[in-house]
Amino acid sequence: MHTLSRRQVLTLTLASATVPLAVSAQAGTFPNGSDRDPADKLPRWYSVNRFLRLSEDQVYDVARAVRLGRAITIEGYSRSESRKIIQLANEDLAAAHALLKK
Repeated sequence: MHTLSRRQVLTLTLASATVPLAVSAQAGTFPNGSDRDPADKLPRWYSVNRFLRLSEDQVYDVARAVRLGRAITIEGYSRSESRKIIQLANEDLAAAHALLKK
């Protein structure tokens, strides 16, 4: 019977632990099943009231998603108008709030 040396056991253990990580990273997900891009979890439609309640960090995430090509719409506005409002909110949240409250 052939026994493995400690070095061979360690090499096999490390290889078996890293292969699933490499395969899942290539597939676009992490081992815990989460998506690579958190923007994928953002809604694609916001009511005006919901958009007005977003924090600066959340507005940044939405603006980032729009920059990456996600189509996000605000209730009552076209996609291009929504994109401009989102960009404005990312630069000046108060100005965007004033525009949406009209």
